[in-house]
Amino acid sequence: MCTPILNATDRKFRRHCQVAVGLSLLLYVACSQASLHLHNNVAGLVLSGLAGAFFFTEILSFGLLVTRLRDEFQRILLTRSFVWATLITMCVTTIWGFIELHARGKVPHLNVVWIPIILICVTAAAKLLIFRQYRPESE
Repeated sequence: MCTPILNATDRKFRRHCQVAVGLSLLLYVACSQASLHLHNNVAGLVLSGLAGAFFFTEILSFGLLVTRLRDEFQRILLTRSFVWATLITMCVTTIWGFIELHARGKVPHLNVVWIPIILICVTAAAKLLIFRQYRPESE
């Protein structure tokens, strides 16, 4: 169903986007964790801004990858997985937020640092499930 990328330029662009997504996630985690230890400090503020910028870069790289795909079926499957992951992440964080609000310290606090990581993990799981559903018959 999904055709392999034959054009060398497209393969190179895809590889660059995948590297950018991975590197952005790694830098997001590093900057956000470092900013938690440097609160009430200018460096912590700068690291917090960088963490947000790295997460924006991650989503931008994913968007560029999806818009550059020539296989429309693969593009819609990736878009579908990201939409489902976004919906699931929003539902989980909203429900957990209301539980936190009413539990008043009885449940652990979900730090905002974890929300993009949850989104990426759920996107990967949704991608696996959706792509498995539309596997070619030859496999």
